[in-house]
Amino acid sequence: MTESRRKNVIYLGPQGTYTHQAALQQFDDHDQFDLIPAKSIPECLDELENNPCIHYAVIPLENSTNGQVVFSYDLLRDRMLKSLNPDTSSNRVIPPLQIIAEQYVSIEHCLISREHLTMSELGKYKIIRVYSHPQVWGQVNQYLKELQQEYPNTTFEKLDTSSTSEAVIKVMDSKTNEHENVLNLAIASEFAAKLNKVNVLQRGINDQLGNTTRFMVFKKRKEQSPAMKCAGSKVNLLTFTTKQDDPGALVDVLTVLKDYSVNMCSINTRPFNTVTLERKWQYVFFLEYYENNENIDWTKFYQQFGSYCLEWCLWGTFYRDPRYYN
Repeated sequence: MTESRRKNVIYLGPQGTYTHQAALQQFDDHDQFDLIPAKSIPECLDELENNPCIHYAVIPLENSTNGQVVFSYDLLRDRMLKSLNPDTSSNRVIPPLQIIAEQYVSIEHCLISREHLTMSELGKYKIIRVYSHPQVWGQVNQYLKELQQEYPNTTFEKLDTSSTSEAVIKVMDSKTNEHENVLNLAIASEFAAKLNKVNVLQRGINDQLGNTTRFMVFKKRKEQSPAMKCAGSKVNLLTFTTKQDDPGALVDVLTVLKDYSVNMCSINTRPFNTVTLERKWQYVFFLEYYENNENIDWTKFYQQFGSYCLEWCLWGTFYRDPRYYN
């Protein structure tokens, strides 16, 4: 493929993050796609929306242990509420971005060091600084407690980084301070360790086996969708708000799914507050449901659904990733 026809994919970087792995799973043809790391989740969507040279974006949405990646949920919430192109006849908001696929990545954290150490050597350090992404702490909480119990004379400090790969880079750029008995470690994937050629002290330190993160793949809505693997169930992701003071407002919305025999996968909420609202504690609902019934009149479904919403936004329809069932 010529350089002019290659597509650029932006993802939460740096190289070696779990998002990088998700991007490689989705865009595995290196002759067609170039993967570009971003410094933050907002940068991924901002670049996709505003940079004509960026064609796709990959960001994390939720984890099977920790739940929502709130940064991502809030970006979708804010884009719906601030959209400038509502179709007022149906209260529908049509954002410039669209979800076209999902990816699941198995999360197996490792304890990583710059130097070639063994676990038995940790006890000789007075302070051990452990770097990782904030989302990771809840996934290795028990492991860190047991590590502290095993080395009671060592103080373990947790330091946040913007990604697991940045944690590895922090450790790479630091030097063990033998004089002050300080050691720097990272918690990240083995993929990140191999990519940066650093030492894996211990593998599989997750508190729960089967820990998985789900990632969403976005494109510009106006651009043509790429050919997708048509396998598994179709899933829709939709956000909406309700008339808060109307009794049974949420029930009315969800009853539409029941009336049309639509199977709901999940429902989540995020709070919002704008300067035009007099009261706080308003919520945007995130709804996912299957689109497997070919007998449903989806036009009528959305007309009825939208009639019970203040505003609503269909972010995309995509095929269920087979890794979901693993």
